[in-house]
Amino acid sequence: MDQFDAMQVSEEEQARLDELEAERRRAERLSLNASVSVASADNFITGFSENLSEGGIFIATYSPPGVGERVKLSISVEGSKEIECMGVVRWLRREESGGYSGCGLQFEALEPGAARALTRMMRQLRKEPLLGDF
Repeated sequence: MDQFDAMQVSEEEQARLDELEAERRRAERLSLNASVSVASADNFITGFSENLSEGGIFIATYSPPGVGERVKLSISVEGSKEIECMGVVRWLRREESGGYSGCGLQFEALEPGAARALTRMMRQLRKEPLLGDF
């Protein structure tokens, strides 16, 4: 088996990857700088979010959990109550050097309170700042 055969993915895997990519393009992404803690069965990491969408969040970290891992997220934005929810790691961002610089997580089975808090956060992020002569 050469390196190109090792890179092949099954049709089922490719269909799922295509579905995830389509979802990524549909969901509006909003810039969010929040402190995020991620706990998995084997790992606990902290990082900062870069963006947020209705479907998930990107977390900047040098030691992300693996693709497919279920994690518990705690999202902290100054002045707001911490939001806790579950997610699944869907993709990793690699740097040119080969190291990691973050991961994309898809929200999973949001509790009603967490869903409302994320909706409020998205609404607040969409608001334009008020400008005026002072």
